[in-house]
Amino acid sequence: MRVAPTIVLAALIVVGCSKSETPDDDSGSEVEIAGADYAFQVPASLPAGRTAFRFNNKGKVRHELNIALLKPGVQVERVLETRRAGKPVQALIEGPVGVLFADAGERSSGTISTDLVAGREYAVICIFRDSAGAKPHFDMGMYSVIRVGTALPKPVPAPPPTDTIIGTDYAFQYPRTLAPGRHSFVFRNDGKMTHQVSIAQLAEGVTLEKVFDVEKAGGNVDSLFDGDFGLLQVRGGGTPLGALDVDMKPGRVYVIACFVKDDPKSPKHMTLGMYGEIRVSGGRQQSDRRSPDKRPPAGSG
Repeated sequence: MRVAPTIVLAALIVVGCSKSETPDDDSGSEVEIAGADYAFQVPASLPAGRTAFRFNNKGKVRHELNIALLKPGVQVERVLETRRAGKPVQALIEGPVGVLFADAGERSSGTISTDLVAGREYAVICIFRDSAGAKPHFDMGMYSVIRVGTALPKPVPAPPPTDTIIGTDYAFQYPRTLAPGRHSFVFRNDGKMTHQVSIAQLAEGVTLEKVFDVEKAGGNVDSLFDGDFGLLQVRGGGTPLGALDVDMKPGRVYVIACFVKDDPKSPKHMTLGMYGEIRVSGGRQQSDRRSPDKRPPAGSG
């Protein structure tokens, strides 16, 4: 699945852009972060409190918005230097917030919401590459920092209903059916290993079994999805600092999966059974679906 390249993020993360196209306006709850080839447009600061981020890719290649809360006193450049050295960055960040994806010239389908902590700094980064041998986008300047002030934002509408997805070693516990509309997903990792939950919408008429068949045959599965909304990743026993907000359409089917590996030689967690389907009620239901409890063929990851 096209979200797979993001699984190696290991928790590096970053934030940045403009609040409803107005960087210094601190009155609203949704902040749109713009990305170009290769930079983020970020506000000088944001107020503390509940904030939803949406990603607008104004570039000509695919980008991601990868957000993390830095530990006090840590600069984003130190995180990048550590990553370039091939060392883990977990000791430098308080925790991941979430990741959004957007194709060239498009906005992300979902949003990431979080409670911005007063007086703290959040890193924003894109770790994508234009090709296997190309530099990661952060090495081309696509990273930034947002500083959070102490003023609270103005009152905002109540958040959408929250749905919890629980990860274990190696399975998900999740709602099989949801009502149409906006949902805010939080991810709790009850396992001992690092896990993630990515959410993508199947194209109409496509079954999860077809996705597995095409992927096993080495084919491109991008056309089998109408969009990938983002992901949440966390180490064992933890919860990300953010939630993934998705507008779920009637009658559609959404795939959740974990593409993390325990080590470079291990299979993706998805091939161990860590995937599933969420059906949305209403509309035209898809039929002949593969049972989410049936694992994909061993070695397909």
